[in-house]
Amino acid sequence: MLATAIQSGKLAPGTKLPTHRAFAEKADVALATATRAYGELERRGMIVGEAGRGTFVRDLGLPPSLGIRQTASEGLIDLVFNMPGDAADADMLRAGLRRLAAAGDLEAMLRYQPHGGRTHERRIIAENLTSTLGPIDPECLLVTSGGQHGLAVTSLGLFRCGDAIATDTLTYPGFKSVAALQGLELVPVEGRGGVMDPTIWNGSAANGRCARSI
Repeated sequence: MLATAIQSGKLAPGTKLPTHRAFAEKADVALATATRAYGELERRGMIVGEAGRGTFVRDLGLPPSLGIRQTASEGLIDLVFNMPGDAADADMLRAGLRRLAAAGDLEAMLRYQPHGGRTHERRIIAENLTSTLGPIDPECLLVTSGGQHGLAVTSLGLFRCGDAIATDTLTYPGFKSVAALQGLELVPVEGRGGVMDPTIWNGSAANGRCARSI
């Protein structure tokens, strides 16, 4: 019943669904049956539950995951994405968006932004980093659209296709993706004491195989 209504568009994306108990009473089914039905709809990517808010109809035009299709054997743990799991993140985002909507020139947020971020944003970031990194010139900072974007920009600025880069034996998958796209060779260097072994790295650099390390 719900699946048909969602697929037909009768229940539009963003529609809040009744609680499991309310749906069970309306459909005249057991609470356990309603819970299983909601679970199946979520498994199909038709609905999404948010802690403290309820259950909502998903936009079926959007991918059910982060948009990167992967195949993996059962029992494996996906280490490609490191995402915060704090349930309070959604509340922080909600509060931040409310403050943004109520403050200043909101129309400015809808226009193209300066490359590298706005000056006052870079100044705030520089002040925040000063306590750990020392004085930082905001003009030397660039605001990127996330860590992966930052890795890509840095790699394109430093390396050329065919370069060999020394990395830890266990390397961040996001950088491996950047290296594959840019045609870089990754040379694993075994570690010692939590860092790459300098003896092994020096050997790779001496024979001309690696000019840089990550």
